[in-house]
Amino acid sequence: MKYGGMFVEADLPSPTMGYPGAFGIDLSAEQGNWPAILKKVESTIVADGGSGRFGTWAFSLGYTTTAGLGEYAKRCIEGTAKVANMQDMLSAFEKYTPGAAWNASNYTDLNTKKTDTNHFLIYEDTYVFGKGYLGSAKQVVPEKYLTYKAQ
Repeated sequence: MKYGGMFVEADLPSPTMGYPGAFGIDLSAEQGNWPAILKKVESTIVADGGSGRFGTWAFSLGYTTTAGLGEYAKRCIEGTAKVANMQDMLSAFEKYTPGAAWNASNYTDLNTKKTDTNHFLIYEDTYVFGKGYLGSAKQVVPEKYLTYKAQ
C-alpha cells in the first residue's frame, strides 16, 4: 500500500481474505460479526492511506453461500420460496448480508446456447474501503458478452 498499489478484490472475496495478515489486524474480538470485521479492516486501511484503492465483498463468500443457501432451502421447504427462483434465492442471501446488494443470472453454455434455469451465477456488490459500495450489482452486462464464443 505504501507504494501506491491497489487490490480490488480477492478470488474468494471477504474482508478476512488477506487483509488481517497483510495489515496486522487482530479480528478475534469481532469474530462472526461481519459488519464489525468490515469496519475494523476499513478503518485500518483508511488510516494507512489506502482509501479508494482496496476492495472486497463486505460479507465472506463462504459465509454467505452457506447461510444464504441454507435459508433458501428452508424457505423452499416451508413453501415461502420457490425452487429455481432467482429472486427468492437472492432474498435469502440478503437476510445475512444487510446493506449489501446481490445480483445473479442464469448460466448459459456459450457453445451449446443452453441456459440452465436452476444454475445461478451470483455476486455481491464490491465494497471499496473508504468509499463504500461500487454499485456493481446494478450493472447490466452488455448482450455481446453473453454471446461470446471461445475460439
